[in-house]
Amino acid sequence: MERMYLYNGALAVLGLSFLLNASATFVAGEWSVISLLFAVSGGGMILGAGYESLRTDPAEFSISAGALVVIIGCACLSLVATVLDIVFSA
Repeated sequence: MERMYLYNGALAVLGLSFLLNASATFVAGEWSVISLLFAVSGGGMILGAGYESLRTDPAEFSISAGALVVIIGCACLSLVATVLDIVFSA
C-alpha cells in the first residue's frame, strides 16, 4: 500500500476522533467555542485528507517509515481514547 494513502488515512482518523469528541459534547447539550473548533477542525482534516489523496501523485509523496508509524499510532490511540471517553461518560 502506498505511504501517502496510509498517511492521509491516519489524518482522516484523527479528524474523525475530533469530530466524534465534538459531537458527543453537542449531544450532551454543552456548547462551547472549543467544541465548535474541534468540529470544524475535524471536518477540515477529513476533507483535507480526502482532497490530498485525490490530487497528489503517490509517487511524489515521501515520508519516513518512522514518522508514518508515529502518525498511525497516534491516530489509533486518539480514536480509541475518544470512543472510550464516549462509552464511559454515559
